Amino acid sequence: MANKDFREIQVSSSLLVIIFLGVLALGVFIFLLGVSVGKRQVAAAPTEVVTQQIPEPIKEPPVKPTPSETVNDIMGTVTPAAPAASQAAPGSENPAAKPEAKETAADKAATQAAKPPAETKKAPVTDPAAAGLYYVQVAAYTEKAQAQAAADKYRKQGYPSVVSGPKPSDTKTWYRVRLGGYASRDRAVSLLAKLNAAAGKKTDFRVVQD
Repeated sequence: MANKDFREIQVSSSLLVIIFLGVLALGVFIFLLGVSVGKRQVAAAPTEVVTQQIPEPIKEPPVKPTPSETVNDIMGTVTPAAPAASQAAPGSENPAAKPEAKETAADKAATQAAKPPAETKKAPVTDPAAAGLYYVQVAAYTEKAQAQAAADKYRKQGYPSVVSGPKPSDTKTWYRVRLGGYASRDRAVSLLAKLNAAAGKKTDFRVVQD
């Protein structure tokens, strides 16, 4: 057998590192290139959206009954037969109807008799002050609300107060605020003195009689 010549190729470690890095870089480049191509294909492909169209319900116009149809035909009801009393001859008399008519007239007469007589309306009393009593008049206003507010103020202080309405002799509408309502003048004078003492001076209040 002939001897074969063997040749050895010696590669340094630095050259091996360079070859490894080159192969790694080539693999990364190929991977990135594949990714970019895939993105382009996805972007280029149109997205088809399939929508299902739901048909709209058909509205049918309401069915109107013809003039020839009656209410009994639509509702399915049957008109009851007329009573025998209504089919009687015009000249014949219905004995059952007369007692009812007499009884109805009697009921009306009894109802009218039971009604109480109409009461006569009395004229409203606008002036709450009783006639013949003595009062201490403390104020007079043209507005009723102001007079009522002043009367409430004195009432809260413990004085009996009333609002006297306008009088026929007044040239202008006045609502008078009065305290008291005494049968004797002395009591009204005593109340006036008490009001003057509470005010610390002589007031314009005066004793009046209604």
